[in-house]
Amino acid sequence: MDSRSAIFLQVMIGVAIVGLVGFLVVLIGRYVRGPLPPGKAAGGLAVRARWPELLLALVAALAVAVIVIWQFPPIDGAAPAGKSWRSEPRTLVFFIVMLAAAGAGLLAFLVYLFARPQAPPAGTAAQDEAGPAASEPVQHATPAAARLVGLLLLGIAILLLGWIYVPKAQQYGLMLYLVYPASFAVALVMLFDKATRSWSIKPAAATLREWLLCDAITFLLVLAFLKLLATNAGGKYAAMHWDLLHVAAFFFVFWLLDRKTSRLRFLVAYAYFVALPILLLIWQSAQAIAAPKDAGFWGSVWPFFGLAIIFLVLEIFVLAARRESETAVLPALKDGVFVVAYGVLLLIAN
Repeated sequence: MDSRSAIFLQVMIGVAIVGLVGFLVVLIGRYVRGPLPPGKAAGGLAVRARWPELLLALVAALAVAVIVIWQFPPIDGAAPAGKSWRSEPRTLVFFIVMLAAAGAGLLAFLVYLFARPQAPPAGTAAQDEAGPAASEPVQHATPAAARLVGLLLLGIAILLLGWIYVPKAQQYGLMLYLVYPASFAVALVMLFDKATRSWSIKPAAATLREWLLCDAITFLLVLAFLKLLATNAGGKYAAMHWDLLHVAAFFFVFWLLDRKTSRLRFLVAYAYFVALPILLLIWQSAQAIAAPKDAGFWGSVWPFFGLAIIFLVLEIFVLAARRESETAVLPALKDGVFVVAYGVLLLIAN
């Protein structure tokens, strides 16, 4: 087994261990908490954090930190360059991405623990007392996130295929002629389905927000394809995993915006806009693409990053200040300003 395969295997084992520890934390927390009171199990009541969950989460975080410090000592005390796999740029970038993914997972786990309980809808208790005969079937059940596992496994299989077997020139052709065109075709189908489907449980302003953000990320998907086409990398192509990560993140955000009703879905969309410039920098670094010398600040990715950060913070303020029952007209106006400002920055950058 070569060094690259050994590194990949070690990272995957580490990810599996962290996922298993997180699953055990949630499982033990549910066991300690006990069953929910009758009538509230189906009301969508959020999980409340208890001290065993927090203690186990803290222990898991400390264990991961100790392993990271042990495996990745400071650079000054590392082995000489060329004798350690830590000196390889691709390995270092992969490790940074795994750390970012672990941080995002930890943040999502904390949000899950401290989620605010939602009050059951009016009339739920009366319907429960009346019995199953008086209850009406759910007409607008949103799909569970577990349904995305099959697509995720397909993406991992394609990634492993390119990592192990497919040469770089064919990887470039695979992304250019298959993955990106197919992704855009599926995005058009999803947009058409959104245009012909009615959501009675979503207000009109929320649907407008979804349209603005879904159109924006689909347009950025087209720009990503054009940027890949302009590189004409061929046998020098070395960013297949970053392009696959971009496509997977696009479909996840689109699905979250279109199919779910959580208020946090717009926050995730803005987090996606924040991550895109950083992903572009990593993609360019993997491709050894230097920025034009006359581009300046406005021709770089930092204006897009700063704009996304500003509107991400504004979205957090909106979530903290606005109740669920209030209108979403002002947030929709904010999203419209963001899309227009993003388009202006694209025109300036080009």
